Amino acid sequence: MARDKLITIRIEGEKRDAFNQLAKSQNTDTASLLYDFINQCLDGRIDISLVTGKGQRIDIQIDDDRLNKIDNRIDKLETTTQRLAKRLDDGIEAIDDRLTDYDQGFSEKITSLEHRINALSSQKDSHKDSHKLDRIDTDSQQDRQKDSQQDSQLDSHKDSQLDSQKREASIASPSPSPNQESVEPADTVGMSPAATANYLKTKKIAVSYDSLRRWADKGKISHTPQGRAARKWLTLIDGLYYPIER
Repeated sequence: MARDKLITIRIEGEKRDAFNQLAKSQNTDTASLLYDFINQCLDGRIDISLVTGKGQRIDIQIDDDRLNKIDNRIDKLETTTQRLAKRLDDGIEAIDDRLTDYDQGFSEKITSLEHRINALSSQKDSHKDSHKLDRIDTDSQQDRQKDSQQDSQLDSHKDSQLDSQKREASIASPSPSPNQESVEPADTVGMSPAATANYLKTKKIAVSYDSLRRWADKGKISHTPQGRAARKWLTLIDGLYYPIER
């Protein structure tokens, strides 16, 4: 077995002390650490070219220029992000304003539409009322025409009765006409058509002032249903109406 040989190297004292401390931190001594290093280099477990500086090294240091460029790009990204955030906020605010305007516009349109609907409803009700009044006027006119026709038809048959009523007018106590019941006037004071209409209302008989005036002008009470109801309580003499007791 070959004898071990001694290797002597020269190194600065500070580096020798630092290397001794490095060996102690690995739980070994300086000689053992150098011995292991030599064996690993011979076995190929350590790339000696990295130690001698002839191999390829990966430079992991980043220079200041690259750091500054990265910082500048980060600043630009932050500026762009702030600008986009502001534009987004402005867009949201604009959309909110437009929605508010739309809401106000829709509310005004709905209010206007409600007013139009109410106006149309009022016009419809007014039209209905006008139509009812027209029907009432038409019915009243038809009744007057019917009364007039009946009166005309009865004129030729009642001339003798009219003469008889005129003769009876000279008597203090007028006697009833042939078509009336045997009753006597309650008072000798005659009533106008207006007073007669009020009198008939007390008897729950509805006869218009126009009908009473027309009968008074013709000197006889119509033979319509209203006339027959009035005959039960009235007699017509010389254009005046006299109440009769029943």
